[in-house]
Amino acid sequence: MKDNSLYKLGGISSVLVGFSYLVVGITGVLIPSILSGVPNAQSPFMYYQENKIMLLTNWWALLLGAVFALAVIPAVSKTVQHLNEGWVRWTSTLATIAFAVVILDNYWSIVYTTARANAYVTGTEAMRAVLTVPGAPQWIDVQGWLAYGAVGLWALVISLLALRGNAWPKGLAYLGIVGAFIYFLALATSVIPSLVVSDAGTATAGIGAVFAPIWYIWMGIHLRRIGLS
Repeated sequence: MKDNSLYKLGGISSVLVGFSYLVVGITGVLIPSILSGVPNAQSPFMYYQENKIMLLTNWWALLLGAVFALAVIPAVSKTVQHLNEGWVRWTSTLATIAFAVVILDNYWSIVYTTARANAYVTGTEAMRAVLTVPGAPQWIDVQGWLAYGAVGLWALVISLLALRGNAWPKGLAYLGIVGAFIYFLALATSVIPSLVVSDAGTATAGIGAVFAPIWYIWMGIHLRRIGLS
C-alpha cells in the first residue's frame, strides 16, 4: 500500500502556515512603522508596551508558521524532486535552515525582547544605554538572507520545475514564481534600505497579507488531494 502520509501531513501543515502568514500580514500592517523592518536601537523597547499584543501575536505567528513549514518543505519538494533531484535537495535544505532560523529569531524576540523592554522601562540611564548599544546583534538573520533569499530561491526552483513538468496546477506554479520574486524584492530592500522600489516593511507585509496565505493554503489543498489519491 502506498504511503501518502508525507503529503497528508504536508497538506494540513501548509494550510496552517497559510493562516499563520495571514495573521503576520494583518499584524504587520497594524504595527507602527518605527517597529517594522530594521528599527533603531531604542524603538523595540520604547514602544513595546503600547504595541505588546500586536508584536507578540506577530512573533508567535511567525514562529508557529515556521514550525509547520518544516513539514511542508519535504512534501512540496517530493512533488518535483524527480524533475531535478540536485536542485530540489539543495534548495529545500536551504529553506529548512531558513525556517529553523526564523523559529530561533522569533523565540528570541518573544523571550528576550520582552525581558529587555521591561528592563528598559524600569532601568537606570546606564541600563538603558547598555540595552540600546547601536549595532548590537539581536537576531541571527538580520537582513533576511535566509528568510527571504533562501526561501525565495527554493520557491523559484520548485515552481519552475512544477511548471515545466506539469506537477502542479499552472496557477499555483505561476503564483510561486511571483512569490519568489517578492521574497527577492524584500531581501533587496532589506540589504539596500535606500532602494526606491519599496521598503522592507511594506514588502514583508505584502508577502504576509497577499502571497503567502494564498500560496500555502492552495498548496495544502493540492497536497491533500495527492495524499488522498
